[in-house]
Amino acid sequence: MPQQLTSLSLLPLNALGFLTVVAYGTWFYGFGVLFTNLSTFHGVSASTLGITFGVANLISGIGAVATGRRLDVFGPRAVLGVIGPLGAIIYGASSFATGTTFLATYALGGGLIGAAGFYSFTQPLAVRIAKTDAVRAITRLTIWGAFSSPIMIPFTEILRANFGWQTAVRIPAVLTVISFLLAAAVCRVDTDIDIDNATNEMRPSLIASLRGALSDVRLRLFAAAAFLSSVAVSTLLVFQVPTMTWAGVSAGTAALLASLRGLMQLAGRIPLLAAINRFTASRLIVIARALLGISALFLLGSGNLVLALIYIVLAGVTIGALSALDGVVARDIVQPEVFGTVMGGIGLIATLGGSLGPIFGGWLRDVFDSPVAPMLIVLLAGCSAAIIFAIQQSASQTNQATQ
Repeated sequence: MPQQLTSLSLLPLNALGFLTVVAYGTWFYGFGVLFTNLSTFHGVSASTLGITFGVANLISGIGAVATGRRLDVFGPRAVLGVIGPLGAIIYGASSFATGTTFLATYALGGGLIGAAGFYSFTQPLAVRIAKTDAVRAITRLTIWGAFSSPIMIPFTEILRANFGWQTAVRIPAVLTVISFLLAAAVCRVDTDIDIDNATNEMRPSLIASLRGALSDVRLRLFAAAAFLSSVAVSTLLVFQVPTMTWAGVSAGTAALLASLRGLMQLAGRIPLLAAINRFTASRLIVIARALLGISALFLLGSGNLVLALIYIVLAGVTIGALSALDGVVARDIVQPEVFGTVMGGIGLIATLGGSLGPIFGGWLRDVFDSPVAPMLIVLLAGCSAAIIFAIQQSASQTNQATQ
């Protein structure tokens, strides 16, 4: 049995947890809260804002490949101490800009924050820090992450309602700089990764590492499902508050319901270790993806309190569980010495989905003047991802049987 996490490793894991709360809570969760203000102030359409969010996701994914490789070879200090704070500064500076300049700086700043502070980087780092108990480390990190939307969504709404959208960008940006610097100060890992001591040869290049990993059909299926899952999650989260207001919920109540949805992520993470031991992570990941897609139907009826509560439970529990389940399942099929690099590559594929979902969803919302079409995207993408993960599970069983 793996050893329990030590007090020595808890400090950096908790610092990463705090970073997760703030990093996800700035542009990612804050985007939906500020959506209407940004559209009105800058005179842009929903589809244009969707493109901005998508570009930020894309930058985050491309950057995650580089930051993951940096982690594997040199460690996390430059990523946490330079790239992350730089992104937060650019994000905060976007509040002083207008029009196209705002859109560009908002996307660039958000993308750099994501590349340095989202799970594609922090989960591999947590695994490196914990060493002996990857599952427990990932779960602890994502439990911290579950507090992001319940804290940052209402916090952003309070700032927006009382001080304006600019302040709702600037203050979270400052908090993000602080959280990155704290993590940089306490997170240290072994960096003897670039040289294989057994063979005295250089490890494969970034491209070679990704190509070698993706030669495994299980990882290719994982990547395809991650793409579709990201389409579903990003579209759902970007349009959840606008969909609630369309359904007849006030802006303040919609922000509260969205934060409750985030709080429900704890119900998908706190009991996760016991659930994995009983049902296995590969089975749970299929069920969670299907329920995620179905939750979109209840969001459309969120003007009814009962349907809104069902949405909160379904979306909260499934999104909460998936953040940890993805890392746990990937940990079983990716070699540890390239885990950061490969997870960065998977993060890039996922963020392509996260970029295309809101872009296509925003365009459909403009065309039909309704959130029904974006929610159908969530339904189809979530259920399709569940099917692919079921196939991936079958491939994993076949691979184990042949070994």
